[in-house]
Amino acid sequence: MNQTESMKTAFGYIRVSTHMQEEISPEAQKHELQKWAKQHNILITEWFQDNGISGKRAENRSDFQRMIALAKESDHPDYILAWKFSRFARNQEESIVYKSLLRKNNVQVVSISEPLPDGPFSSLIERIIEWMDEYYSIRLSGEVMRGMKEKAKQGGYQSAPPLGYRREKGNPVPVIYEPEAEIYRAIKEYCLNGYNPTTIARLINDAGYHTRRGNRFETRNIIYILKNPFYIGKVRWNRVKHCEYYENSPEEIIVADGQHAPLCSMKEWEIISKKMEKHTPGSSGRKRSKSLLSHYLSGGLFRCRTCGASMSYAKGTQRNSNRAYPYFCCWKYSKGLHNGGGHIIARRCEDALLNSLQEFVERGQSDITYTVEHTPDTAASDASRYEQQLKKLAIRETRAKEAYLDGIDTKEEYRENRKLIQNEIALVQDKIRSLSQPADVIETEEIHVNIAEIILKLQDETISTLEKHTALASVLERMEYDKEKDEFFFYYLFDEQN
Repeated sequence: MNQTESMKTAFGYIRVSTHMQEEISPEAQKHELQKWAKQHNILITEWFQDNGISGKRAENRSDFQRMIALAKESDHPDYILAWKFSRFARNQEESIVYKSLLRKNNVQVVSISEPLPDGPFSSLIERIIEWMDEYYSIRLSGEVMRGMKEKAKQGGYQSAPPLGYRREKGNPVPVIYEPEAEIYRAIKEYCLNGYNPTTIARLINDAGYHTRRGNRFETRNIIYILKNPFYIGKVRWNRVKHCEYYENSPEEIIVADGQHAPLCSMKEWEIISKKMEKHTPGSSGRKRSKSLLSHYLSGGLFRCRTCGASMSYAKGTQRNSNRAYPYFCCWKYSKGLHNGGGHIIARRCEDALLNSLQEFVERGQSDITYTVEHTPDTAASDASRYEQQLKKLAIRETRAKEAYLDGIDTKEEYRENRKLIQNEIALVQDKIRSLSQPADVIETEEIHVNIAEIILKLQDETISTLEKHTALASVLERMEYDKEKDEFFFYYLFDEQN
């Protein structure tokens, strides 16, 4: 390339693994990329940067994924510039896949510090560089792993101590921290008395206890605490791989005698371990399930009568049976965040809803026209509440995308989920815009619906979930279920009594 050529465009990509590695800093990488681009008459139009993230797996690098997506658009750049090929990827297989994908779109990956010669050997030399990068990564990882394993076998501590313990300055051995140890003892006693993890979470929350981060306890927190051998004086290491959901196999997990004081006796531990055998999710943290979030009663139309949270739709398995049945359950109740509520079979919910709508048809109230008043509310608290809703919806949208990228949801399911979420985002944004209108302005909207037609849509399997949701939302504000009374409550937009 020379200065007489027309200016081409590029994306600049920067990645640093950890502050422990001897590698060029992000600022220095950016400076060198800018300098090289200027010398070669290239304009860097956008920067992408992943900090503290390994290059082994591209799926863990959010900015990398965003860069690849934009590079596939019609207005893509000519190049992606990186300090070294290892900054682009340390996994040769992934490097080949992504580079091939980019080449199909006429985008070339360039390492500014590893120039390749022109001619037939260029591709071969590039592969050799990638292989050396991957070999170095594997060898370095192996050395680190061996060191950590040896330390674990000797009872060394390599992470923050769990609830009930803390480190004191100058002492590498964790000591019992009584304000938190009290919580552990309560959890332990509840388990020994036969309570399951979800019930324990509710009881602990009702007692006013909180996690170390100040949050309410969930079922998964209780399971993790009760299964942690740290409380019997052991040190456990390599339970899960970094950024993975599932636990490693037992032979990969290292458990050694620690030097700290136990909070649980071996006799108690044996009883607890027996009780916890059926509560082994085999994962760290949240385990993603293939729940149909786009079901037409989802999206806030079906709520828990106890706490007002959305009822989540999921698939379950009947006890002593292989048959699966879908059901609704308050997500807060399922995590042990409150008492009351429970779950209800989805078929009953759908039947109750259709029966409720059918009653209007039988009374000759099928064709309904009603007026909705939109009164602007300029209260700052409402604006803040709407902003929080947008943040939560953004998180839901991200999770829906992750489910698609992880292969959990199909492309069609992802598209459906995304439409529903974006629809909710648009509604919230409309509410935010209405806050800026004069307080004395009242907007009205006249809506005409035919309930008989809505019933037919809900029963038609050829109609999309989004269409069903939109049709239902035109008449139903929300529905609730009272577990104690075994009764449904329906709140319609046209029913002034509700």
